[in-house]
Amino acid sequence: MSKIQTSGSRWLPLVVFNTLMIQGGIYVVRPIISYKSLELGADAALVGLIGATFALAPLIFAIRIGQSVDKGKSGYAMLWGSIILALTTIGLLFIDSIPLLMLAMPMLGIGHLLCMVGGQTMIANRSQSVQYERNFGLFTFYASLGHAFGPLIGGWLADSGEVRVDANAAFTFAIFMFGLAIASVLKLSTKKENQPVPEKTNSKVSVREVLAVPTFKSAIFVASATTSVVDVMLIFLPLFGRELGISVADIGLLLAMRSVASMGVRVILGQMTKWLGLKRILVWGAVVTLVSMVALALVKDFWSIAVIMLVSGFAMGIGQPATMAWVSRISNADSRGLAIAVRLTANRFGQVALPAVAGLVAGGGVAAVFYMLAAIQAASVLATSRALKQSD
Repeated sequence: MSKIQTSGSRWLPLVVFNTLMIQGGIYVVRPIISYKSLELGADAALVGLIGATFALAPLIFAIRIGQSVDKGKSGYAMLWGSIILALTTIGLLFIDSIPLLMLAMPMLGIGHLLCMVGGQTMIANRSQSVQYERNFGLFTFYASLGHAFGPLIGGWLADSGEVRVDANAAFTFAIFMFGLAIASVLKLSTKKENQPVPEKTNSKVSVREVLAVPTFKSAIFVASATTSVVDVMLIFLPLFGRELGISVADIGLLLAMRSVASMGVRVILGQMTKWLGLKRILVWGAVVTLVSMVALALVKDFWSIAVIMLVSGFAMGIGQPATMAWVSRISNADSRGLAIAVRLTANRFGQVALPAVAGLVAGGGVAAVFYMLAAIQAASVLATSRALKQSD
């Protein structure tokens, strides 16, 4: 398999900029949809169900997308994903009913999935194995940067000073970011830039063969557990804030603080892995997240939540890039797109199931949701400890 060195290459900055814009736009749109759902009369359970539909359609299409990307279409996947996100958000400007929101959310999920599979596969195929933690750390660093400024600016734009939020102002900002995302990957979608990196591809590789790779199932469970915590928090922190009387702008600030903390750990993730090993950083990240979720369920004031967001954000920032490196390293070169798609499918399954379950749990108070997230992190610690050796 031929490899393209990261240093001096133009593709990596384009990939991470696309990720920055995509994640920033998504983190504008999704919390605002939660507020819009409440204004349209949704209760906590229905808000959770609407949030879960974001991941529903990708469950159906993820495997096919992964197989297509393995044929050298990672650039095309990022381009079309960006276009779908832009068009769907334009549609949200005119949507004023819960059924239509539930149709728009899966389209957002498909667009997001295309960008993530394309970007991650391009990094996995064009990076040396020893650069995985570093390059995936950069990829997720820029994702966290998008998570930080997206809800911060989106919350500020949507905060009208009244109970009703100005959703269209936030959606317009997201459309602008998705437009920049489209422009960033136009070159990567050309024939010259989009040649597959592996010298040979095997289109007959099945999902069963991918799942049979040693430790793969553990890797995707840990990845799903991390994603689910972030996703459920994104959906339910606005509800928690409303229970406590915290404004939409302050909730945006809290979400931004969590993302900034995740950015911090991702800058140094490559060096941390060299020092401590993959197993230690994954286990300790999950343990700190577990404790943070329990603490979040117990506190009632803004500043205590802010401290928890910083601590948990640092810990949550480890799981995604570390499991991306884990999956890429154990997967065959000619089926990495499929392996990454399976990993993202597991993530999406968690994103479908857990918000829906969390919506039911939240009937007894939103704080109960955070105890559920703590239990999921405990299972993640167990899975990592069993799958990886201390030297990993």
